[in-house]
Amino acid sequence: MKNYMLLICTFCIAIVMGLASCEGEDGTAGPIGPIGPQGPQGPQGEGTQNCVMCHGSSQLISAKQFQWDHSVHATGGNYNRNTTACAGCHTSQGFLERIETDAPFGATAATIEDPLPQNCYTCHQIHQTYTEADWAFTQEDPVTLWVGGQTLDFGKANLCISCHQSRIYTPALPDPATGGTVNIQTTRYGPHYGPQGVMLPGLNGYEVAGPAVYENSAHTLLLANNTGNACITCHMGTAQATNSGGHTFRVSTDETGVINAAACIVCHPVAAEMNALVDDRQAQIEAKLAELEALLIARGIYDPLIGQNTKGDYEGHEAGALFNYKFVKEDRSRGVHNFKYANALLTNSIASLQ
Repeated sequence: MKNYMLLICTFCIAIVMGLASCEGEDGTAGPIGPIGPQGPQGPQGEGTQNCVMCHGSSQLISAKQFQWDHSVHATGGNYNRNTTACAGCHTSQGFLERIETDAPFGATAATIEDPLPQNCYTCHQIHQTYTEADWAFTQEDPVTLWVGGQTLDFGKANLCISCHQSRIYTPALPDPATGGTVNIQTTRYGPHYGPQGVMLPGLNGYEVAGPAVYENSAHTLLLANNTGNACITCHMGTAQATNSGGHTFRVSTDETGVINAAACIVCHPVAAEMNALVDDRQAQIEAKLAELEALLIARGIYDPLIGQNTKGDYEGHEAGALFNYKFVKEDRSRGVHNFKYANALLTNSIASLQ
C-alpha cells in the first residue's frame, strides 16, 4: 500500500512540474483605461510670449543688421586685438566685461578667447528682459576720461565715447608753459587712433602758446555741451541704404564722399552751402596737417615710410607737436568735429617748430 501511494505522489509531482515548465500564449490586451485628470499648468516659458515685441517685423531687424554688416565696426574693428590692454574696446566680450567691472583704462582680466567684433549684443541689452527694453544700451552712464580725468555726459553717445577717447600714453607731455624733455620709447606715441570723443569738446590737446586762440566750434555747443546725444545725432541720421546713416554710422559715403544731408539739415538746410563749408574746412586742416608733417619729418620725429614717429628724446614742444598731429589726423573728421580747436592745435604746433 505504501508503495502504491508513493507511486501516485511521484506521478502527481511529475505532472505539476511538467505543467509549470510550459509557456502559454500571451493573452489579448485589455481595453485602454480612462484618461487621468489634467495636471497643474506649468510655468510660462521665459520670454517666448514676448518675441513679437521685437521680432514682429523681421524686416526691421534685418535692415539694421544689414547696415551694421557694412560698418567699419563690423568690417575693420581689429577684433583680433584680444589681449588685456586692447580687448576692452576691440572685442565685444572685452567691452562688456570692462563696462560691468568698471576696470581702469579698459583692461580686461585676461586675454579674450574666441574674440568677436562689436555686434548687437555689444551695444544693446539683447534678451535680458525679452521686451522692448532689450534695445536699451549696455552703457549710458557719464564717462570719466582715461586722460585728463574729466567726466563727460553725451547722453546715448556715452556708449561711443567709452572707447572713442585718448588712451593712456607714456610718458605724459610736459606743461606747455614750462616745457621739458620727453623720452619716447614707442613708435605709436599719441592718443591711439580714436580720439573723437575728446576732439568734439576740445579737450586734452597740447595747447602750446601761439597765434591761434583755443576755442570750440558750433558743433561743440550743439552736440556736446547739452543733453543731446552728440555722436548719434550726426552719425545715425536716416539710413541711406548701406551708404551712410543708421547702423553704418557713416556721415558720408566711402566711395563718393556724399554727405548724408538727413543728419545735417536741421542746422544746414541748404545742401550746397553745407558741402562748400565742409570742403573749405577740410582743405584747411589737410593743408596744415601736411605742413606740420613736413616739419616733423625734417626734425627726424616722424617717419613717413611707416606712418609713425621715431623713438628718442624730444623737447616738450616737439613731442606736443607730434601728439597734436596724430590727434587731429586720427580724429579722421578733418576738422568737421571741431574745426576751431583742431585748427588752433595745428597752427600753434607749426609755429612752435619754426
